[in-house]
Amino acid sequence: MRKIYILGGATVDISAQSYGELIPGDSNPGRVRYSFGGVGHNIAANLALAGCPVSFITAFSDDAFGRQIRESCQALGMDLSLSQLIEGVPSSVYAAVVDPRGEMNIAVADMELLSHFEVAKLTEVFASLKKDDLAVIDTNFTEEQIAGLIGVLHCRIYADPISTTKAHKIVPFLSRLEYFKPNLLEAEAISGLKCRGESDYQPLLKWFRDRGVRHIVISMAEKGLIAANEEGYYHIGNIANKIVNTTGAGDAFMAGYMYGQYHGHGFVDCLRYSLAAAAIALESHQTVNMELDGDKLEKYYIRVRDESAVEVLAQEV
Repeated sequence: MRKIYILGGATVDISAQSYGELIPGDSNPGRVRYSFGGVGHNIAANLALAGCPVSFITAFSDDAFGRQIRESCQALGMDLSLSQLIEGVPSSVYAAVVDPRGEMNIAVADMELLSHFEVAKLTEVFASLKKDDLAVIDTNFTEEQIAGLIGVLHCRIYADPISTTKAHKIVPFLSRLEYFKPNLLEAEAISGLKCRGESDYQPLLKWFRDRGVRHIVISMAEKGLIAANEEGYYHIGNIANKIVNTTGAGDAFMAGYMYGQYHGHGFVDCLRYSLAAAAIALESHQTVNMELDGDKLEKYYIRVRDESAVEVLAQEV
């Protein structure tokens, strides 16, 4: 049976949401929450909640937060046997300021811990993976670490660029990717193309296809997603949904796609699972909606299938 390996960061997520419109340079009344996150962690957590066996590969600090994060991952059923314990380096922290509508205004990420991860320790394990195993990499790793990981991973590789400032790390390896999921800002930054409307969807997707990405999926916030593979170019809109907090929706989006891949679904159905998982994530104040499970994901998948038509933008030529 194929296995899912998630390689990326595990952080303490601090979310500060103001009650009113944010006033720069001032103290804004609001509510502060913390939970455990990181792109890799969130993808793995969503998959574990959905019932998929997941090996989460990250660096944990030996501080108090590090112990809590490990215990949380284990409680969700993640396999942590390939993760590494780093002594004397604080846990990674992601701090976001969120407006009353749940939209992230600004965030700061301290990911130094992950730079101490030693890729060489896992070379033998990674070389033994089968071609139909699934490995997700996030760009919280350094460029050297990413090069090392892709050099030894001989299975299907999926990647999330995380942000416009970190996306450049994965660009040299686009031709090795089974799947790449930037959001619109990241896709524009990587390609140098501007997407001003629907007429720009296909050229933007084609830019990535021409560089060897087998499945390119660009999340478009309230507009859903656009995507392309060897069969064609597609647009699927979101379902109507209450938005409580957008932080973590992109990670759930990736997890939804991986859920579909693990269960052997086709491209379009995997896209529907992406939108379904993201919709569930948007309903929670937490970065990972702990109410997610396989049954709920299947129900939301049905909603996406029934309520959001698949627009075929073009056939692959």
